[in-house]
Amino acid sequence: MKMTGEAQIKTIGLWGIVFTIVGFVVGISIFILPAELIIIAGPGVILAYAVAGAMAVVSCFATAQIGTLMPAEGGTFIALSKLLSPFMGFLAVWVLLAAVVLVNAFVSYGFADYLVYFIPGLDKTLVAVCVLIFFGLVNVLGSTLVVKFQSIMVIILIIMLSIFILSGVPYFEADNLSPFMPRGLPSVFQAATLGYFSFAGFISLLEFGGEIKNPIRNIPLGLGISFVIVLGAYGGISLILSGVNSPIDYNAVMTPVLEVAKIFLPDWIIGALVLSIIAAAATTVNGLILGYSRDIFVIAEAGLFPKFLAKRSEKYATPANAIIAYTTISVIAVLMGSSIEQYALVAVLGLLLQQIFLAVSLYRIPAVMGDDYENADFKLPKALLYGVAVLLFIISIGLIAMTVNNAPIFGVFIMGVLSAGSMYYYIVNKYFISKIKE
Repeated sequence: MKMTGEAQIKTIGLWGIVFTIVGFVVGISIFILPAELIIIAGPGVILAYAVAGAMAVVSCFATAQIGTLMPAEGGTFIALSKLLSPFMGFLAVWVLLAAVVLVNAFVSYGFADYLVYFIPGLDKTLVAVCVLIFFGLVNVLGSTLVVKFQSIMVIILIIMLSIFILSGVPYFEADNLSPFMPRGLPSVFQAATLGYFSFAGFISLLEFGGEIKNPIRNIPLGLGISFVIVLGAYGGISLILSGVNSPIDYNAVMTPVLEVAKIFLPDWIIGALVLSIIAAAATTVNGLILGYSRDIFVIAEAGLFPKFLAKRSEKYATPANAIIAYTTISVIAVLMGSSIEQYALVAVLGLLLQQIFLAVSLYRIPAVMGDDYENADFKLPKALLYGVAVLLFIISIGLIAMTVNNAPIFGVFIMGVLSAGSMYYYIVNKYFISKIKE
């Protein structure tokens, strides 16, 4: 089975990493999910995000170590195939693709919800489909163009988030945070599970690692800078939404941040805020297509997906067919329709399963890649490496158990996806790849 995953051109530098990850991780979810979590946990959402952020630190360590040792396009498949087996690598990516396609649908609908502010009466489904197609085309034209788009949009996003948070501080009242956990500690952990959706995107760096310049320096540094920005953004938004006096029922509004902003921001800034929210949605769609189309590409290179999906554009050197395939599947997910919370929960489960695979892989690095690990310029000490691997495994298993216990249907869905992936791999490997070898 052929596995390359090596990118032809390295075009993404340190700030390209930061803008790509921040745009992907923060994106539209920061304008929607905090209100959803306040409904679940009340002001305890602040603690929920702290818990989710602490868990994300662990995944950042794992991503940095694996990403610097094996920087490649479709890095999850490449790493897991080497450290576990090609079957495990395929299965992890199979589930991951199912999850991130739903993330794309969630984000595209969020884009449409806010665009309606400017153009009432728009068909939201049509808008969601159009934004996917647009950024699919942008990605075909090259990762350099993608990162330029991403950089501009993320800068606008960070400026407007800062204005919202700082302008809301004078209206913040500490009394509004009491009772802090109106539904008890379990609701905080339930919110933290869903809130982890907001941080899970750090692992996406593995998927475009082969296009990163100087990965030994830029991957760990890029992850660190991104994490600080993301934690500050989610913490600030959650604090303002929880502490500002507001008659708004978060159950009844589609655009919670926008409704709260109307309390203390003038109309002209509200318009700019809406534009930044639209840009945020665009950054996530952009980042998703950039990262996860590479998974399709490397699996096609390995012969497990049709070979035409491993074809690069002759003009732009991008995995054009894989980008088109991922965009098409995302459009289908949009047309299926679902609620925001359902999309987020399925996505979280898929990303948590990926983390289980990565945790086991991380643990095996010293045994499987002993010389590479010992000689690496970026190297977690063995005690820390093993600790991160075990902690990441426990966190992922615990969150999956909690989520499935609260909503068993999502566990059934994930098990169905795993079973379908296993069957697909068996059939392709036995009846197609084996015949090629003969």
